[in-house]
Formats: sequence, C-alpha cells, structure tokens
Amino acid sequence: MKLTTTKLATTKLMIAEKPSVARDIAGVIGGVKRHDGYLETNTHIITWALGHLVTLADAHDYDAKYKTWRMEDLPIVPRPFRLKVIEKTKAQYQIVASLLKRAEEVVVATDAGREGQLIYELIALSAGYKGPTKRLWLSSMTPTAIRDALKQLKDNRVYQHLFFAGFARAQADWLTGINATRAMTTQAGTLLPIGRVQTPTLAMIVQRDSAIKQFTPQPFFELQAQFVHANGSYKGTWMNRKRETRIDQREAAHRLLEKLCGQSGTIHDVEEKIVHEQPPQLFDLTSLQRTANQKYGFTAERTLQLAQSLYEKHKVLTYPRTDSRYLSDDIVPTLRRRLLAASTQFPYLRALLPAQIRTAKRVVNATKVTDHHAILPTEQPVSSALRPDEQKIYELVSKQTLAALLEPAEWATTTIVTAIMDELFKTNGRVLVKPGWKAVFPAHHDTRATAPTDEPETEPTLPAVTNGDSVQVAGIHVAEKETKPPAHFTEASLLSAMEKAGREVNDEILAEALKARGLGTPATRAAVLEKLKRDGYIQVVKKQLIATEKGKSLIGSIRVDALKSPELTGDWEHRLAQIEAGHYDVRQFIHEITEFTHSVVESIGQFTVHVVPDAQTASASLGQCPLCGGQVVETKKSFACANWKSHGCAFCVWKQISGHNMSAAQVKDLLHKKRTRPLKFKSKAGKPFQARILLNPDGTTTFEFLNETDCSATRSKRPSAKSVPRR
Repeated sequence: MKLTTTKLATTKLMIAEKPSVARDIAGVIGGVKRHDGYLETNTHIITWALGHLVTLADAHDYDAKYKTWRMEDLPIVPRPFRLKVIEKTKAQYQIVASLLKRAEEVVVATDAGREGQLIYELIALSAGYKGPTKRLWLSSMTPTAIRDALKQLKDNRVYQHLFFAGFARAQADWLTGINATRAMTTQAGTLLPIGRVQTPTLAMIVQRDSAIKQFTPQPFFELQAQFVHANGSYKGTWMNRKRETRIDQREAAHRLLEKLCGQSGTIHDVEEKIVHEQPPQLFDLTSLQRTANQKYGFTAERTLQLAQSLYEKHKVLTYPRTDSRYLSDDIVPTLRRRLLAASTQFPYLRALLPAQIRTAKRVVNATKVTDHHAILPTEQPVSSALRPDEQKIYELVSKQTLAALLEPAEWATTTIVTAIMDELFKTNGRVLVKPGWKAVFPAHHDTRATAPTDEPETEPTLPAVTNGDSVQVAGIHVAEKETKPPAHFTEASLLSAMEKAGREVNDEILAEALKARGLGTPATRAAVLEKLKRDGYIQVVKKQLIATEKGKSLIGSIRVDALKSPELTGDWEHRLAQIEAGHYDVRQFIHEITEFTHSVVESIGQFTVHVVPDAQTASASLGQCPLCGGQVVETKKSFACANWKSHGCAFCVWKQISGHNMSAAQVKDLLHKKRTRPLKFKSKAGKPFQARILLNPDGTTTFEFLNETDCSATRSKRPSAKSVPRR
C-alpha cells in the first residue's frame, strides 16, 4: 500500500484505538493533514486500530480437521498460540502495518488499560515491529490533559504486565471457551456455548430464579402496641432478650397478647445519640452502572455508551472504564475546578461547594489507584449540547463527586424501650439534624449505589420521655406476616453480584475489598449481559432479569460445577490482576488453565448431555450439523447451520447446485443418510448428468456420479460446504 506522507526528520508513529481519539490528539499537536487511514501532524503520523485488528487464530487455522467438532480431538491446546488479522478490518491493519515498517519510534495511544495495551501489542507482534516504543497515558480527553500527557510519555516496557494480563485473559478464554463449548456441543448434539464469565453469570440468574420458584413463604408474627405518654403517642414492637421481634408460632403470639391486654406500661430505657452517616464513595464504572439502572432504568451497556461519549466526544468526564473509586493526591488540587466546570451545567451545585475541599481516606488513597482513578468531571465545561441521557449521567457523576467531598450527615436517633409487665417493646426514631453530603440529593432520591431506595430521610419524631415514666397502652394486636422470597436480579443487583463473585455483601467498604476477585471486569460486564439477552438466555421483565427456558436448559445440562462457579472465575480474575501488577507468572497461569481445561473435557466426556432445543429452531430443523452438532435450517440462499451467527459455524448447502434446486427433503436425506437419491444436474457446458451428493465427515460435499461419462464431463465440479452465504 502506497503512503503519501512527507518524510519527517524522525518518523514517529502514534497508534490510537479509535479515529476520534486520533483526531483529538492530532488537533492538540497541530498541522493536521488527512490521509486514508491516518493523519499527519507537525511531529507525528497518527493512525488508529478500530478496536482489535489482530486476534488469536481459530482452531481450524491450526489443523483443518478441527472444522469438524469431535470429542476425540479435545482438548485443543495450541503451542504456541498463533495470531490472525481480523478480516473485516484487514484494510486498516495493512495501513497500520505499513506505517510500522517505516516507523523509527512508536507512541502507544490506545485506551489506557489492559485491553488497550493488548490491542497495540498484538498489532506490533503481527507486523514484526521491535523498535523503540513509548506510552501515552490519558485519563481524560481535554486538550489540557492531552498536552500534559504528551509531556509525560513513558517507556512502553513499564506497561508490559498489562499486555501479559490481557494476553493471558485471551488465551484462557480461548482454552476454556472453545474446548468446553465443543465438548458440551458434541455430547448434546446441539450448540451449547460456554463462556468463562458468561456461563457463571447465567448460572447466578438461573439459581436465583430457581430459589424464588421453590420458595415457600413461612408465616411469622409480631406483637405491636400503641402507647400514649403525657408528651405524645408512639408505636412499639415486642422484642425478646436478643432484641428479635419475630414470633414463629401463632399460639405464642396470642398467649403474649392475652397476658398483656389491659396492662399499663413503663419507660424502661431511653437512648439518644448523634449518628454520623458517611458520604458515598466516588463512582467506578460498575457503581455508576448500578446507580443509573436504579435511578433511570439504563442498561449497563447504555450507561457505558453514555459515559464513553461524555469522555471522548464532550470531554467532560474522565476515563470511564475504571475499577477504582479513589483518587491519588495529585488530583486533589484540581477538584474545585472540576466541580466549578460542572456547576456551569448544574448551577445548584455551586452553592453547595465547600470553601475548603476535605480529603478523607474514602476518597484519596493512592494505593488503590491502579490504571485510572475514579470517574470525575473534567475541568472543561460543557461546550456542546448534551443529549438528555448524557445530561443525566454527567449530573450523576458531578453530584457523586461533590457529595463524596462533603461532611457526614448527622442524625439525632432515639430508641425507647417500653415495658409491659416483664415484656419489652422497642421504638426507633430519627431526625436529620445536619444534612452534610445529603444536601446534594433531594429527599427520597439517594443515588448511592449501595443505599436502599426506600430509606426515609426522616422518621416520625418521638415524644420526650424519661426512664420510669408511665404510659398507657391504647391498643395492642398481633400482626401476621410472612417471609419473602429473594428478589429477582436487576442489572444493578447482578452487576453488584458479579463484582463480588456472587457473594451477597452490603457493606460498601467490604465490597470494595472483594472486588479483586470479581466476575469479569467493569469494562466487560455490560457486554456479557447484552450477549445473554441477545442469545436468548435471559429476558428483561419490568427491570428484572429472568432466565429463559433456553438459559435454564443450558445451565441444567452443565454437570461440571467449575464451569458455573462465579467464585472460581472470580479467582481467575484475581490472578489476572496479580499478573497485571507483576506479582504472578503468566506461564504458571496458562499452565493452570490448561490443566483445568483437560479436567473439564474429561469430565464432560463421561456423560451424555440432554438439552431441550430452542423450540423455534427445533421446529425448523432439517437435521444435525456435521461440524458443530447444531441445527441445520433453511435460509434465503442455502440450508445452513443455525449457529453461524452465534458461533461462526460455516456449514451450508447451497440451494442451487449445478442447475438443480435443492429441496428441504433432499437436504434431510443428505444429513441423515449422508447421501441424496440420484438427482439431475447440468454441467457448465449445459450438458445434463445424474449424480448423488455425498456428505463427507469434514462437512464438505462431493458428487457420486452414476456413469464415467458424467464423471469426466464434470470432473471439476464439487458442491461446496465451506462458507456460509450472506443472509
């Protein structure tokens, strides 16, 4: 490919991840000239990757026999893994590779994280570039941030462990995904895709749905009383000596009622104190996605798209794909400017901005900032109109940032313990006396990711009472209640469960400590949820995530518990994070994943998998795909495997072969009997001939001619099953 760039004194090549980022960087450098697939500036040639340009080779790229899925070929363990250029972005790869060949120095400007580093390194490996390389690390896309980052380029070798972790993740996904999927599919006779993160996530939803379905409500009872004191009335609930209010037996509740009816009461104890409620933490991507789902019903993917637009296009948010909720000390001096910039869009925030920014450990902790700090507004005000949904995300982040920097809220809490005879009743009340950070949020709209949505701002004020005061019992009754099933997952609660590898943890700080062993990463969780929806394994019903029959069938068919375990996969993510930090050997990790893959294939091979096929596909099926075991269905131009979209299966039989229109019945014969009856065809010269079509073990098809004349006349003909036509 011919490049028309002017020869620079030193050919410095910069590789961004997207064209928009390349344009922003080029605009800051200046002297921009546009070319096909790259830009030329005063100091650099800047090109882009369009996401991944290079990926791991497919199984059949190692050996053609892997085009057919057979249990005896498993596990497939490449040694070493090979790379291949992605076909749909091949033209851009060729431009980047050509530029790399003449580059004297490269600046890596892909997204500043594990996947961004992987994108560049795979391109460099494929193109054979081994020259000097520096790293541009951007946490926001404002011109000031870009200029500052350009002055602070580091040697790319500083970030090699990011690449090691990303490449290890890709290999682990390949090993477990391809081998487990092929093993399960071969045993089931229908496609059963297994994903390292996707399958445990689906399993959590299926298990939650099952727990709800199997739940049997259990009745319980409470004894409630209405008390009248000289200074006012209040309600109380009976409690035992362990301060438990639940009574399991109806008879026991009514015995208490009979015992206490007609009696008067005495104030047994009064406790009044000021309770401080700490501000929320800053947002990382997952907590932002949870909050946006709770408050606005946004999907995780939608929130990520909006945050990415605010980062790249409007430049008013910092890098959103972060897993940190903390800042490093160098960011603190910029906080006031960031909030002032946000207040131009949301003027009410300016009045709440404190004279002095406080920096608690919940906000500033450099040891908990890895690739990127928490999501913040940038110092650049909004310069172009935001869409309504973008405005909502920008406001959420701005408010959360301000709230995290304000004083704790103060509650005046009162607990009254009232005695009737020797039985105790408790009453709780509280009043917000100092709003602190809560002033940022209107009443009943707490946007903290971990806060209950029905938490009252103020409970009824209780009358002033003292120990020993007498009270009248205006009424007492037994309240009948019953236990409630666990709630269906929403995207907000599922993201939380994925972050904590399936463990139910409500404490914000403890949850933070468990994030290192989460299921997936903040940047990948949204895509996992969308894939589960797209493939028909889950559906959304009134914000609730419900497993479909297809999803239940898939999880029910997997007898290898490790494939469904959130904690196991979370442990893999933990080790990947250790690789990223340089504390774990990537070769050891791949060895362990390989051993795990061997054990999984061996376990799957010990039983037959029975799955209820998708009703729509099953009813339209002509037979089983010889390559992957999926269902062969009719399309516009061919009879092809239904798994061509979800898994890229390439089996098809064209509807028109050598002048003959194939029927569904003939394709059924081919799939079930491995041959058709004699059919009439025409050669290229227009000469008629008769032949059968045979189905080979590798999924290809050939003619079986009925006489030698037909054979020689059509020797070059072979009906193809190598590629799937456009549908």
